[in-house]
Amino acid sequence: MKVKIGCLEKYQDIFQRDNINIVLLDKDLDAIERVKNVLIGVNSSYLFPTDNRELLYQYIKKIINNGYNFILADGVQDIGMMSLYANDFVSKTAYTSTIGLIPSHRGGSLIRNLVEFSFEFAKEKGMEKHRAEVHKSNEKWLNFLLRCKFEIESETENDTYIIVKDL
Repeated sequence: MKVKIGCLEKYQDIFQRDNINIVLLDKDLDAIERVKNVLIGVNSSYLFPTDNRELLYQYIKKIINNGYNFILADGVQDIGMMSLYANDFVSKTAYTSTIGLIPSHRGGSLIRNLVEFSFEFAKEKGMEKHRAEVHKSNEKWLNFLLRCKFEIESETENDTYIIVKDL
């Protein structure tokens, strides 16, 4: 008898090939602290600003309470994260609100694996589409996501694109 494994288990094996662990965070104080530290470490002007700690904590509490939050760790430190909403069962649309790696771990296959994991995880949760918002000036990330079969759906007043992908 063949046992079907979930996509989290599948991707735990994939990330382990690079000595990386992927962890689904609980909704607790430890998760808030880990997400805060990763966001500060990622240090990207395209993610939520980390200079105002009160607003940062409000944002983190929101994603912890409402989304699925994953941390990538290399055994020494947390090196990346992804926050994904996969709870809109009317439109069946998942939304990645945050994704990023610390600078020392960028440029390899980790981000591609994390993005592909997000597609499979959302699909496993019953989603049929995947949506994200990308700043227009973040051309490298936008082009990467377009190669992943996202399409530009619309532009916003905040100099961003809303992109969407069928799962």
